[in-house]
Amino acid sequence: MVTNDTLQINILNIEMKHREYFYIGDKTATGYDYKTIPIESEDVFDSPLLILAFPMKEMGNVGEILSQFGYQSNQDYFFEQCREVISVAEKHQTEKGEGKISFQAYFHNFPNSVAEVNDRAIVVVVLHPKTSDSNGPKDYWLTCYIHANVFDFKDLDGKTHEGFYYNMLRISGRTEAGEKVYRRKKIFTLVFSVLHSLVDVYGLHFAYASMGKENQAIVDALVINSKKYQKHFERFSIKNNTIISRFFRRKSAAAKLVDITNDEARLREMYHLLNQQTANYVFQLYHNVEEFLKMINSLKSYSKTSKVLMTLDTNGNIAAACVAMNWGDYFQFVLENPKGLFKLVSSMKLTDHLLYPFCLCGSPEEVNTLLRGVAYNYSKQHKNHLIVMNSYAGDPYAKVKDSLIFDEYMFFIITDKLDHFNRLKEQSKDSAGNVRFFIDNPIL
Repeated sequence: MVTNDTLQINILNIEMKHREYFYIGDKTATGYDYKTIPIESEDVFDSPLLILAFPMKEMGNVGEILSQFGYQSNQDYFFEQCREVISVAEKHQTEKGEGKISFQAYFHNFPNSVAEVNDRAIVVVVLHPKTSDSNGPKDYWLTCYIHANVFDFKDLDGKTHEGFYYNMLRISGRTEAGEKVYRRKKIFTLVFSVLHSLVDVYGLHFAYASMGKENQAIVDALVINSKKYQKHFERFSIKNNTIISRFFRRKSAAAKLVDITNDEARLREMYHLLNQQTANYVFQLYHNVEEFLKMINSLKSYSKTSKVLMTLDTNGNIAAACVAMNWGDYFQFVLENPKGLFKLVSSMKLTDHLLYPFCLCGSPEEVNTLLRGVAYNYSKQHKNHLIVMNSYAGDPYAKVKDSLIFDEYMFFIITDKLDHFNRLKEQSKDSAGNVRFFIDNPIL
């Protein structure tokens, strides 16, 4: 575990830039209520920027929000800009070539596809106004896009807390005269200044996200801002396994699968089994069966090929179960400059339809059978030829998920309640002393 105490970055004598962002509230008869919130940022971008934070549920009205601030209200243009920024490669490689992959995700049906994953998210966007002599609405480039997903988790003592799960941290790759406009401008420090502020505005005490191990720009921004805002920051490692279905799937296992996507009684039984295994994990999102069922309903309302599947024991009870999320319904995944065995994956053109099984429950032996059956069905029926699964120290299914093709990720956590956080970690430990964080987010 690496903490901010071991990451030495000198933030003394850094000249901070004074910026502000607008936190959008309720819609009224005359427009949207909003708060103007000042922040300090270490970014070195010289132009003015419009920074907005608004609820995901207002994505369909974003044109009205932009118009209120004097910007072009064309929503199709805004969505096009979002798609371009979101599809910028997520860097899991350094400039020296360290790290195995970087990748691009091209989301289908934006914004519907992302809205269905977490409709409580706060969307943070940064707009760079174009220079113009016109007095009309400002045209712009989208510089940054990020989600602060709101989630609930529960202590063993029964208290419920809200937190943020950040994902889709993307900075535009726009260039002028062959030079990247926003890169090397420390935009990530601006982003995390906003996120640190949002935690206080929203009244939260915990935030986390995943990132590529080699993404030093995010690490630096996290350290600088955590120290500045006096928040605790630490990271922990996870292993992202990529399994080729062709070598993993079993037809005999597929014959044992039962689809329980629309069977609420079985879903409740599955939740009971899952909760027995993960109730004490840190940041367990599904702290009651209603939250679990809500997630399933959101999943199946958008993705008709994502399913909840199980196998049965000799007594007719659930032996193992999982949510099989067809990422291919949400986005196209493209590897950029792959290294090692990822070159093989790229050359085989297998990445268009990724399968992501999560909320695994049951014994390791039964889960192994379940996953091999799921791999067979999805490769045959939906052309999902790759399975992606995260593992971590203390994962009971580590051997089942293990693959020669893997990438190393990091999760980072920020909190201003260190004692409370340490208690959460302590209660999550297994018999070997491994701290177990909940990493089963529908989209990482």
